[in-house]
Amino acid sequence: SKYPYSGDGSFPYAPDQNWLDPMVALGYLAGLTQTIRLGTSVTVLPMRHPIVTAKQIVSADHLSGGRVIFGAGVGWMAEEFALLGEPFRNRGRRADEYLQLIKTLWTEDNPHFEGTYFQVSDCGFAPKSAQQPHVPIWIGGESRAALRRAARLGNGWHSAGTSLAELPEKIGVLREELAVAGRSEAEFVFSTFPTDRFTVELIGQFAEHGVNHMLVPVFSFDSNKVKQRLEMIAKDVIEPYQSGA
Repeated sequence: SKYPYSGDGSFPYAPDQNWLDPMVALGYLAGLTQTIRLGTSVTVLPMRHPIVTAKQIVSADHLSGGRVIFGAGVGWMAEEFALLGEPFRNRGRRADEYLQLIKTLWTEDNPHFEGTYFQVSDCGFAPKSAQQPHVPIWIGGESRAALRRAARLGNGWHSAGTSLAELPEKIGVLREELAVAGRSEAEFVFSTFPTDRFTVELIGQFAEHGVNHMLVPVFSFDSNKVKQRLEMIAKDVIEPYQSGA
């Protein structure tokens, strides 16, 4: 499968890197922190059982005192789905149903759900979300289908990579789809990972288009590089922002 977020279709990391399971990591981080928001960026939802996933996410939200964001997407690697014995071609339809089921479990006292893939009744589901009405769901993806899914079923859009030049078109599509869904832009989060050089000026330019959350590019499996990047952001972005505030 071609990785959709690189020019040559190659995935930038080796498969034997130490990728941690996000659900285990969320619980661990909830116990180490007190104020920072925690989230998945993003969970490939159609590869996971939605009822188990709903329980894991809401447990982390409960343990953290309401600090979890559930980032969800449909995935891009067919081989990954084949390894788990899950169909790849209908992942979008299943993701839509899973999201609706998860919200039902999180919000209804006596959950009842009738879908194509899951039927739920006569069950209890607790604890409920520490956040109201439920853990915020940010939908990842860059395609028209992903943007439509975010507008219909999410509390936000969580971009894996968007340049300033690409941003207006994507935001425009989201606003169109929000209007079709009868939803207010004011209650929706536009979250992006910028592919341009991260600067104070870039933050302002993204904000002018309505973006209200940005991912800071510091990720690395090398802890020294993470520290260097954090120090660079502190020096080149945070300090100038604070001095100009």
